[in-house]
Amino acid sequence: MCIVYHGDSLKNYPKSNYTKDNDALHFYIKDVRILTPKEYESLRAAIPKDQHKTILDILMITGMRYAETLRLHDHKEWYNEKRNIIHLPEEAQRKHKRRQLERTIHPLPSMFNYMLKDFWEARKPPLETTWNKDLQRWAQLAGINPYGISAKTTRKTIESWLITSGVVESTVCLRQGHDSLTSMRHYQGLCFSDDETRDIKKQLSAWGFF
Repeated sequence: MCIVYHGDSLKNYPKSNYTKDNDALHFYIKDVRILTPKEYESLRAAIPKDQHKTILDILMITGMRYAETLRLHDHKEWYNEKRNIIHLPEEAQRKHKRRQLERTIHPLPSMFNYMLKDFWEARKPPLETTWNKDLQRWAQLAGINPYGISAKTTRKTIESWLITSGVVESTVCLRQGHDSLTSMRHYQGLCFSDDETRDIKKQLSAWGFF
């Protein structure tokens, strides 16, 4: 399945001295590297600390911006354990261009409360610039070209997976905090093979999306 993404520039995500992977040009969205399920598993396996694996999983499953995840660490009240949802108020994302003032993130995996418990008991996640460097280092260990790997990777990857698996675009917009115009411009051509699409649907199902 193919979708094309016209996202933000990477002004805050320098490419360092890495070069784009010519064998994966179809997995770049404005220089943000999108991961396949197998690449995500490889990246996660290359992370040595459980704390950082948990951060990666939370970023991926929720599709939150990194700044939102940092603030979630200080606001346990944003998670409603009874309903297993995250409700992000306006203060969660102080983004000038953001249209949606608040949003609710769901569905979430049935055991997500345990993941958040580990998240809150650990030290606060590192600064975004540090996380970007860590991700690139782990990507190299996983055999993935680090060009375009950044804190934006998880957010753009889950968005792409949701659209590829057939989730209604308006639902993705609401969950991710996009307006409809932004979403329409975002998704029009990223290509996954049939096997990758099956893996995407399998992983999303395991996370409770279906």
